[in-house]
Amino acid sequence: MALITTLAACNTNPALNGPDGTTDLPSTLDDAIRLALSFIAQLRDGAGIPTGMVSAFAGSIAPIGWIRMNGALISRTTYPNLFAFATAQGLVSEATWNANMQGCFSVGDGSTTFRLPDTRGTMIRDLDESRGIDASRLLGSYQVDRNAAHTHSVSDPTHTHGVSDPTHTHSMDAQGNHQHSVDQFASVFAGNIFAGAVPLYSPGASATGVAGLHAHNIFGAATGISLFGAATGISVVSSGGDGVPKNYAFPHFIKY
Repeated sequence: MALITTLAACNTNPALNGPDGTTDLPSTLDDAIRLALSFIAQLRDGAGIPTGMVSAFAGSIAPIGWIRMNGALISRTTYPNLFAFATAQGLVSEATWNANMQGCFSVGDGSTTFRLPDTRGTMIRDLDESRGIDASRLLGSYQVDRNAAHTHSVSDPTHTHGVSDPTHTHSMDAQGNHQHSVDQFASVFAGNIFAGAVPLYSPGASATGVAGLHAHNIFGAATGISLFGAATGISVVSSGGDGVPKNYAFPHFIKY
């Protein structure tokens, strides 16, 4: 058996860990070395981390003992500890998983496989558990993006409108025609008319008849003024397809 000189060479099976050499070690020392190397190998493989733990890693390659949470169907026999953990948590049907429960494990094909949760492109939120901030959520349920009610302040850079006035006129009809009546004096003669006779007039008052009442019609006319539209300069711009905080993109893995 080759001499173990690296951490990678340690095996979780104690029987496969042994010092090199032609002389056998005392059984107790041999066993101790083999068990110690096995323990080291288990620590190397994350044996102290509970199955089902989720963590983000700064890389796309899965660490030893971890598998990406990408919604893949995986073998129940290849990952027995993870399948036992998923079963204890509760498996959902494929239909339910596809509907709105991609954070859960599904039954897969029902016999040889089960499905992993799919956290790609999303953020993990702590379950409300009756606190009332994110009420009525189920374990592993998906939530679409949304924005709370809010207001926007508006800054108007001011603007102007142009005016075009082509001038205009008003027309008026003539309704001032009227007349005045004058009373005539009647002449009176006494006796015969002869040369040089002076007629006698009956004095009487003269007056102008009242006929000055009249009216004028003034016809309206359009001003012809045009008011041109002008942009306000105000704009409200949307950005992106959902509202998110500042973030970095790393994949999530689950311990198996």
